[in-house]
Amino acid sequence: MSIRTITNNSPKDCVVWKYPDKNITFGSQIIVNETEEAHLFENGQLLSTLKAGRHTIESGNIPGLEGLVEKSFSGKNPIFVEIWFFKKIAIFDYRWGAQIPVIDNETRLSIPLGARGNYSLRIKDPMSFLFQMVGTETSFKHEQIKENLLDNVIRNLKDYIAEEVTKRGSDPFTLSSELKEISKGVKDSLINEIARFGLELVDFYIVGIDVISENPEVKRIMELRGFRAEGAAVRDTGDFYKLQRSFDAVEKAAENEGGLAGTFLSGGLGLGLGLNTGQQMGQTISQATNMNNNNNEQIPSDTDITTKLKQLKNLLDTGLITEEDYESKKSKLLELL
Repeated sequence: MSIRTITNNSPKDCVVWKYPDKNITFGSQIIVNETEEAHLFENGQLLSTLKAGRHTIESGNIPGLEGLVEKSFSGKNPIFVEIWFFKKIAIFDYRWGAQIPVIDNETRLSIPLGARGNYSLRIKDPMSFLFQMVGTETSFKHEQIKENLLDNVIRNLKDYIAEEVTKRGSDPFTLSSELKEISKGVKDSLINEIARFGLELVDFYIVGIDVISENPEVKRIMELRGFRAEGAAVRDTGDFYKLQRSFDAVEKAAENEGGLAGTFLSGGLGLGLGLNTGQQMGQTISQATNMNNNNNEQIPSDTDITTKLKQLKNLLDTGLITEEDYESKKSKLLELL
């Protein structure tokens, strides 16, 4: 048989490749590139590991092959070995994406998050990788590694983000500001799990975590949060009860001269003062009530009613009354014209 030059002729996307011919003649050469390692087996047993360089099959040249070379009757017969090539460079194109449901701490409703990113790997322990992942295959590609590891990556990602939200109190709507910290946490949780396959997790990146805003549940959560925020803002500015009483005062203004419209103006309440007027409104309600009691017999003029209508519209525009309240009170004022 002729002397051969044996090299790694695998496709570009292969990380592990088995040389197809077991019959290796005496004097053949195995060429291992700088980014590779070659392993020689007989009957499933590792005979030798070859680092980068040119290795000639001859007596005593390759540790572990001496016995096989002697059995080949001084090179007249071939020796039977399996040659495996392993690429040991880091691969950076392991992209992933997942939808992750988390519980919003504020509303206790489920929020769907869309997360995406990538990670990089390299083979650190060829034997563990061969036995734990490659198995009986004669070659193994990047995409196969990705498929085999995807469940592990997504599971650890979901567990970490759920813990970040529930235990640490992170807001799902602002997780995108914590990508660096979350990426490191998920990487740390994956290192040992991936190492058992003979792989080294070089890096792990989350490039985005976003709330899936098109989901109807998200719209409901945002509405609930908005209502609670408005209520909290009102309570912080003054007496919430007095603010609610302002709606009743507007109704009485439609029935009494010099009612709430003029009182609001004298109290400094107008369009643009916003929620900071809560305390002032409480004061003006009391004044309005007293004025209403003292002026029951007076009939408002058209000018007074017009002023009241403008003030009522200002209350609607600033969000202090609802559209329903506005229409009801406007109708009562218009009846006096």
